[in-house]
Amino acid sequence: MTAWPQRRLAYFALAILLLAYVFSFVDRIILSMLVGPIKADLGLSDTQIALVNGLAFSMFYATMGLPLGWLVDRTSRKGVIAAGIALWSLVTAFSGLAKDFGHLFLARMGVGVGEAALSPGAYSMIADYFPPKSRGRAIAIYTMGVSLGSGLAYLIGGFLISFANSQATITLPILGALAPWRFIFIAVGLPGLLVALLMLAVREPPRRQGEGAQADARPAKKGGETFWAFMKRRWAVVAAYVFGYGMTNVPFAAFLAWGPAFLGRHYHLSPKEIGLALGFIFLGPACLGQVVGAAVTDRRYAQGKTAAPFQTGLVCAVLLLPFAALITLAPTAALSLLALAVSVFLVCASVGHQATVATLISPNRLRGQVSAFYILMQGVIGAAVVPLAVALISDHVLRDPGKIGEAMAIVGVIGVIAGAIAFALGLKPLRQALTPVTPNIDPA
Repeated sequence: MTAWPQRRLAYFALAILLLAYVFSFVDRIILSMLVGPIKADLGLSDTQIALVNGLAFSMFYATMGLPLGWLVDRTSRKGVIAAGIALWSLVTAFSGLAKDFGHLFLARMGVGVGEAALSPGAYSMIADYFPPKSRGRAIAIYTMGVSLGSGLAYLIGGFLISFANSQATITLPILGALAPWRFIFIAVGLPGLLVALLMLAVREPPRRQGEGAQADARPAKKGGETFWAFMKRRWAVVAAYVFGYGMTNVPFAAFLAWGPAFLGRHYHLSPKEIGLALGFIFLGPACLGQVVGAAVTDRRYAQGKTAAPFQTGLVCAVLLLPFAALITLAPTAALSLLALAVSVFLVCASVGHQATVATLISPNRLRGQVSAFYILMQGVIGAAVVPLAVALISDHVLRDPGKIGEAMAIVGVIGVIAGAIAFALGLKPLRQALTPVTPNIDPA
């Protein structure tokens, strides 16, 4: 059996992948901090903002995931990732030059294409760098990029907006005088090109067989099982995996899209106050949730509890239900932010280790595609359906932009209930998919 890569190489790769994920979420989330000035400058409605912030991004983030996952399974993973980082960084900067709704929509589509290359390749590389007993924690460290990136987006965004708003315009070489929100897109986008160069310094790990494949006694077909044959055979566990994590993440997705706008409209917080509060919540409870959820799941899995990932998700979803509603229905800003902190902890404790399931149930040659399928569905649910559903309820059902909070609560509660049901139904299929499993032994 091929020895596992040296730990220093594994953790160097993990650090660069984490940095890339952080930058991806900064570039993804920063638009939600700029809803007000973008709407005013370009004359957009809430629904158009939802289309730009949700559908434009998720359309290509989702649809490009599978072909990029196929590419990840067959070519240089670090090369695919580096190209994706460079693309999304450039088009984030280009967002600052958008002249109308169409230009901004196209730019956000480009961000989706670039970011679709990251996680399928990252999950595949992490699974080949870290043995099963420590893989959950490694994946949790990587997925902390969501929390760190979101937190930094809010912190940096809040300070940049405060600085930029103190200037009528900001003048840059070649580009000339720019509105503050345009400068912010350029300022957060261009540094990502350095991360793309760092990614090229990562060593590609040897590919290994997936643990879940050991449960199959049948002889392998020539060329291996196809992706769709695998999906058909494991449809029950894949459905629970996709909808359990995807729906439990709905309150988080709704807040990422509309949270800053809600806090400003409902509690009249300034951009700086919003940035500080959300920054510390996403840097604190969110990161803690990632670590706790992964540690609990890793320990229970090591004890032979093969359904541990879904059990963790189910417990978190049940506990999350009241807080998902309280976030936007609380009478005070302080109580709303407290509910948000608890909700973020629980969502991250549930979702932070989701990629562990993909690496356990799928053979190496399909890991990128299985991860990409999850990302596709996550993009459809979290980045397209959720922001648009909130906006449509606010615009056309409640007919009051001031009731964006009620719309977020409705969507969030429905999502959490659906996620809990999916996890409960998936416990048995996950046990069947991973039994019997003989984990690879870490020679170190």
